Amino acid sequence: MAASLAETFASFTTISSAADSPPLYLIVGVAPCLLWLLFYLFQDHHPEPKREILSVFFLGAAMTVPAIWMEKFLIDSFNGFGLPALATILLIDIVAVALVEEFFKYAAVWIKEQEINQNYQLDEPVDFVIYMVVAALGFAMVENLLFLLRPDISPLFARSLVRSLTAILLHTLTSGILGYYMAMTFCHRERKLSLLATGFIIISFLHGLYNFSIMKSETEMGFLLVALGIIFFMACTLYLQFQHLSKMKSVCDMKISAKRNQP
Repeated sequence: MAASLAETFASFTTISSAADSPPLYLIVGVAPCLLWLLFYLFQDHHPEPKREILSVFFLGAAMTVPAIWMEKFLIDSFNGFGLPALATILLIDIVAVALVEEFFKYAAVWIKEQEINQNYQLDEPVDFVIYMVVAALGFAMVENLLFLLRPDISPLFARSLVRSLTAILLHTLTSGILGYYMAMTFCHRERKLSLLATGFIIISFLHGLYNFSIMKSETEMGFLLVALGIIFFMACTLYLQFQHLSKMKSVCDMKISAKRNQP
């Protein structure tokens, strides 16, 4: 039995190695993002204009540039603090990587949020989740391509596919959850900062803990269950949040609510 499994794995590895090529990596990095984009768009009963969706998608993709710069700066800074190894790793995973990436994905949608009085397409609670997911897909697509096409590594095609899918799923779930908190700020304008802060703290912690668990799972398989548990928890959370937003009135009549609460 063990020999049979070993032979099967060896054959799969051989096929996977033969499949390695930059064009396939492009497909692996881009295709899942587009498929997820279509899936989330079909969840919106009043689809957003293609121009709006594409602008948010490409804004999310563009945000990878400042995010990478900020991550590198913070990682170098935290490594120089002289903290214990575990504390440094967690600080990097949660703050330097997770919080930075979540902030810049949010920034892509924040630009659209500032157009609220002019952008009458942003008129439902679920729109914030959709927009955040779209920005996350753009961000994840570029991040995947940068990883898969790095000249210093030559990952197997199968491993690249798994990495691409899990990264996309992680980004869409964390951004979708933050989108829920963004929508709620228009129902509770007086709690806008606290709601956004709560959303950022939750998703940054879960994102960072997922990254930490995935890295540890390479040597300790038990951490893989932790990572999968985090994904499952976030998927259930986003599902319930999406259902809640779907039952709400049109953005708590977002345009009117926003104007009424202006100082």
